Amino acid sequence: MGGSHVYVGVDVHKNFSFICAMKENGEVILEKRVRTEDLEKFLEDIENKTIILEPTTTGINLARMLRKNNEVLLSHPYKTKLIAESKKKTDKVDARVLADLARTNFLPTAYLPPDEIMELREIIRERIRLKKLSTSIKNGIHSILAKNGMKYEGNLFNSEGREFLNSLNNEWINRYLRILSSIENEIKEIDKEIREKCMENEETVLLTTIPGIGYFSALLIYAEIGDIKRFPNSKKLCSYAGLVPSIRQSGNKVITGKITKEGNKLLRWVLVQCAFVAIRNDERFRNFYERIKQRKGPQKAIVATARKLLTVVYAVLRDKKPYIIHTLTNYYGEECTPVTNWA
Repeated sequence: MGGSHVYVGVDVHKNFSFICAMKENGEVILEKRVRTEDLEKFLEDIENKTIILEPTTTGINLARMLRKNNEVLLSHPYKTKLIAESKKKTDKVDARVLADLARTNFLPTAYLPPDEIMELREIIRERIRLKKLSTSIKNGIHSILAKNGMKYEGNLFNSEGREFLNSLNNEWINRYLRILSSIENEIKEIDKEIREKCMENEETVLLTTIPGIGYFSALLIYAEIGDIKRFPNSKKLCSYAGLVPSIRQSGNKVITGKITKEGNKLLRWVLVQCAFVAIRNDERFRNFYERIKQRKGPQKAIVATARKLLTVVYAVLRDKKPYIIHTLTNYYGEECTPVTNWA
């Protein structure tokens, strides 16, 4: 199939996908349901094409594969309202809408990171999954002790606590401890890999100079942000992380509410965790937190500190310079000394 440019909307599912190929003038030249595993081969027959996908897990993996030899666009999941709000929602309709929006240049697109960024994201997510498993196993052990009316004063999972657990000679606890040991060994290995990846990258090394940000959080922040140039200013980055207040306006009245919580959940989560560390270790962040806390309470203060931290992250990545005087002057209006060794 040659001729004019063709826009191929694909409604992707795990096993089967629906394709709609549309010319620039809106003429539909192909509508077909195919096996997802055969999609790449099937699309080879369509020349001069742009492929449009939704950013599901299967869609993103497919996009990474297809973009090697094709122009690929990801639709924005929240802004593509024609799909979400359509009363008649079928695979055929979804695929046609994707093609039509791209053809008319009305498609809201989502960021598709390069493969190296995607690999970093996978490492981070695997570490998070392992940590959740570890916590689940520990909770299971606590549950067994509670059911048997046993108490232990102190940390159950340091050397002394584990000696106590082993002394109980409980079959289930012993099984949990073996599983926990295996998971913790895997976490140590992946932490080593995260540290190495962090030290190999200029941006993540710079991020570790910011108070509260270590190897894991630096790699997570960098992987979730990707190319800092796609954000024209720090406000856009804070919006991407869902750390900006919601706004309602009626006439001349403007009401600001809680943070939107839209956008990147992992980025928002890690910044809040980093903010807790920053206020314990850096006087400027601590003073900022205390000022907000007195007026609005601790919860809003830590969120505001996380947002302030993200503006510093933006400046460091934009300028490719460590956390030093010129970076903080813009945000605090005071002269600051360099901060290092925050790894």
